[in-house]
Amino acid sequence: MTFGDLMSLLLTFFILLFSMSTIEVEKFKAAAESLNEAFGEIGPGFAPSEPTAGTPSDTTIVVGEAGARKVSQAITDIASVLQQFVQENEMADQVVVSSDANGVYLRIQDVALFRPGSSNIEEASVEIVQRLGMILQAIQVPVVVSGHTDDRPIRSPVFFSNWELSAARAAGVARLMVAAGHEPASLTVEAYGEYRPLAPNDTEEGRSQNRRVELFYSRQAIEDIMRERGLLDDQAAPAAEAAASEEAPADVPPAEAPPTG
Repeated sequence: MTFGDLMSLLLTFFILLFSMSTIEVEKFKAAAESLNEAFGEIGPGFAPSEPTAGTPSDTTIVVGEAGARKVSQAITDIASVLQQFVQENEMADQVVVSSDANGVYLRIQDVALFRPGSSNIEEASVEIVQRLGMILQAIQVPVVVSGHTDDRPIRSPVFFSNWELSAARAAGVARLMVAAGHEPASLTVEAYGEYRPLAPNDTEEGRSQNRRVELFYSRQAIEDIMRERGLLDDQAAPAAEAAASEEAPADVPPAEAPPTG
């Protein structure tokens, strides 16, 4: 009887662990559908656009006021979907979502992924990136994955500076995102070391905020994807003409001919 009780308790324990680590499929589908509405029909993957034949290279694309509002709304929609996904999967302690006029930021604190001075993602933390990868691949907008550290010098035979450490960490997260289904061609990896802090490095709390891997969906990338899908009303104007119109003074009368004689 004791052995039977033990087996029942172990079975219940593992069922509980499985339920906590499994993403609800319906919630994921709902999140993906919300992104579909923001960006129109999403294809099987992101493909970088090729230059159109016959299009001059000095053409400037001007987004109208209505288009700018659509891009701003798309930024809001992406941030909202990501925030909801983070909360529903109980990752708010490890992942922070924010947005501004420049785009959407998703910050993963290093304490959720790495040991101090290491770029190896902890086995227990791999699932965090895999979960994020599932929803991030649905966005299908080019994303910049950047690594950041605090300002304390690193002492390691593997990494000569915080640049190398931050680069390895960002690349590790990008690699897991690709394994989860993210399109590799839409990923860019950057490393900033300690040189883009979010908070002062004079407290442990501030240093903790600065140690992070950050995913950034820029406004320009979102705008480009929406343009490719025909969701923006753009106007194309030669850059040379636009520059000339800005530099030329308005309402300048024609010069009078010099007197003859």
